[in-house]
Amino acid sequence: MPFDSSQYVTSGTFWFTLSLLNAGLAQSKKRSGLNWWLISLIAGPIATLLLVVWPPGDATAEPVRWELTYRQLAWILAAVVLVILGVLLVMRLTTSP
Repeated sequence: MPFDSSQYVTSGTFWFTLSLLNAGLAQSKKRSGLNWWLISLIAGPIATLLLVVWPPGDATAEPVRWELTYRQLAWILAAVVLVILGVLLVMRLTTSP
């Protein structure tokens, strides 16, 4: 089955849009929008299901501060770049010339 780039763009656009919607839904349920946006980029519809099923968070609780050092950010960026390069390599190897 040959690679169809129009289907890939459509799927990627759907996945990213869903992650943004999940971030908004998480904030409306008193949860961290950033954390759920990152989770949604990986888990997609499963994260949506979890957000809908779980009860809202405690509005009176102290919000958790999530801080990253520059070293941690560099590792995350390197991992994302490696994943993207891996996907591009697999796509290149699976397409017929």
